Amino acid sequence: MRIIGRAILALALAFGPAALAQSPAYRLVHSDTPLRDRDAYLFTLIDRSPKARAAVLVDPDLAAVAARIAATRTAVWTLCRGTQTCPIGDLRLSDAEIDQAGRALAKLAAPGGALNPMVTHDMRPSGLYQKYQGLTDAELMRSAFVETARGINRLYRVYALGEKPRYPAIDAMGRDPKDAHFRALVMGALDVEADTLPEDADQPFYAAWLATGLDLLVIDQRDNAARFEPWDAAENAAAAGRARTLKWARFPYTAIIVPGEGLEAGETGLSPAGLFRVRLALKRWREKKAPYLLVSGGYVHPDRTPYAEAIEMKRALVRDFGVPEAAVIVDPYARHTTTGDHQPRPEPLHRLRRVHEAQHRGARLPAPHRPETPVAERYRGQDQPVFAARGPYRPTGSVGTDIQPSPWVVSLTSTRLNFRRRPCTLSPAQPSSPPHWFSPPPWRAPSRRRRI
Repeated sequence: MRIIGRAILALALAFGPAALAQSPAYRLVHSDTPLRDRDAYLFTLIDRSPKARAAVLVDPDLAAVAARIAATRTAVWTLCRGTQTCPIGDLRLSDAEIDQAGRALAKLAAPGGALNPMVTHDMRPSGLYQKYQGLTDAELMRSAFVETARGINRLYRVYALGEKPRYPAIDAMGRDPKDAHFRALVMGALDVEADTLPEDADQPFYAAWLATGLDLLVIDQRDNAARFEPWDAAENAAAAGRARTLKWARFPYTAIIVPGEGLEAGETGLSPAGLFRVRLALKRWREKKAPYLLVSGGYVHPDRTPYAEAIEMKRALVRDFGVPEAAVIVDPYARHTTTGDHQPRPEPLHRLRRVHEAQHRGARLPAPHRPETPVAERYRGQDQPVFAARGPYRPTGSVGTDIQPSPWVVSLTSTRLNFRRRPCTLSPAQPSSPPHWFSPPPWRAPSRRRRI
């Protein structure tokens, strides 16, 4: 994750109940495909429930979409194998099909419908669909499906058709869609799917379309979103164990967030700017400002780098500065400085919920010891001209002024900010850093994970 300008450390405050949309008791469902769980959790939920899956299979509108996908897949497979053409993009759902399927799923999600328990017992308490919480069950289902469907379609556009993504320097397709090797890889994916997916009559309408879309990520080696799963049982196991017994009242902040900085040409391991931020954060941690250092950044700069920024920062903290592993939380997925719906802020704020509940007990963190003063958000580095053109993050005044007044962020110094988490979601249009981590469940032992 790259920030233009001066280094920033974010001191994350304990968050009040109003920002918490997820039930502390909720446990995410897991399939045997972590990438699918991360990028298309809705379909993991449907497949988990025999009743929901059966209802989707027999619905006439959804069955019509399934029949079209099956016929198109056969045609694509034939063309890929026998000609120089491989129109894999034809497997995308059309806008009309997305609307048709969305309305059908909404009917099934209405009170009394087969999908309604999934909405009430999984989708709402999961916190992953926060921005739709005010909708009816039917509308929440429709909105969640439409958003997910557009995200999966985008995989085809970017990683099969070569459409330019929002951040082409780090997210663009790395293969030529007309190249014979790319066609061979697509054929391999289709062959494996044909052998592993159920027969067409037993496939939900989304099965082949979703499988191929996710395989396009694999073909382009963009499976970043699932490389460190389970998040709390590998790199973060020691920190997770400490969270269960930590005396939170001793600290004014929950964590010190250390945003990553990508490498430049010729650099390896931890970037110089990343090391500077580590040193800044280390000072605050030794002053006992927070029990945790949350280092953030994935495999970002340069494109296809073998170095994950957060992993390299953790290595430096533990190996070079003697910080206990249990004091370091790794967020190895963050890719962009700006993210979310309305406010510029580092992605790791969406991950911090994992330290907000003690395992199995739902114990809230204490309120911050110092009062929070609502001021205009001042995100150093985002006063650069490049940020003025990014999506919804346009300055309210001229370039160089404070941007987007927010009670969630307080500027302390040129290198430090106070943050409270804001309840919103990430976009599934970013498959390498999907919305899975907006408000995940409490840290838990791997043995308690439900699987389908």
